[in-house]
Amino acid sequence: MSSVWVMLTLIAAVLVSSASILEKKTLFHQHAMEFLTALSLCTMLLTLPLFLWLDNASLSLASIGLIYIASSIGALAALFTAKALRHIAISLTSPFLAFGPLITLIMAAIFLGEKVSWLQGTGILVLMGGAYLLESHAHDDLLEPFKHFFKLKYVRYMLLAILLYGIGSVLDKRILGAHADGGLGISTLTYLPLAQFFQAINFIVMMLLFHDGFKGIEKGIKHSWKPVLFIGILLVGSRLAYMYALSLPGVLVSLLIPVKKLSVLFSTIIGGELFHEEHVIRRSLACLIMLIGAVLILL
Repeated sequence: MSSVWVMLTLIAAVLVSSASILEKKTLFHQHAMEFLTALSLCTMLLTLPLFLWLDNASLSLASIGLIYIASSIGALAALFTAKALRHIAISLTSPFLAFGPLITLIMAAIFLGEKVSWLQGTGILVLMGGAYLLESHAHDDLLEPFKHFFKLKYVRYMLLAILLYGIGSVLDKRILGAHADGGLGISTLTYLPLAQFFQAINFIVMMLLFHDGFKGIEKGIKHSWKPVLFIGILLVGSRLAYMYALSLPGVLVSLLIPVKKLSVLFSTIIGGELFHEEHVIRRSLACLIMLIGAVLILL
């Protein structure tokens, strides 16, 4: 398996971690639905030029429908995550994101027939353990986030988001994967602009049905267009790198997603000073554990 996918996935992780830090800061002051609608419109506009490279020959009604489903799942997952981050302390919600790779691993095994070696499986578990330790750094009791699981509905929103992200990752692989891997072989430059267009439409519909409609959209754009633009650029770059990596022959989504999870480590490095985080020894140990897990995955 080519090492190119590793480089692309690490690039995606760095970019998404930077976007995540800015997103958390922005959500302190804005409604999740307004923010995400503005962001989806931004990413749609940024990817519009990619329609010039649209490969119509590779598309069918079935594949377009699958892309729409994948974009809808991504929109719901992003919404649930943003709601959780806005309404509950990050220290209670973020630790659950560490279990995303396990959900993806199970789904990829069931629906894609992917198999990993025992060493790679161990690496995934080690990386998840390090991610959980890192994300739960604000609590002396490691089980503290779980104690709030049945008390706070927004924590359960985070778990639902993780499940949706797992389903979305499997669909991404099915759409982007090479024919030899059982995928549809749709190119990144075809998939990304369509997915971002559908996602923007989904958020606009949700704003009209469940929020304050075009007034909220205008408010979201007016109040945070500068961070939204910057976050949008980072996310488009991250998604391009992620999709290119996933489209490479022989790449397993069950391994790619754990490596992408190193974004947590990068967020700690990039955002540590910004949020004046403490527990340096614990965070350093967690980062080391994550790196050991990543090495085991890539062996």
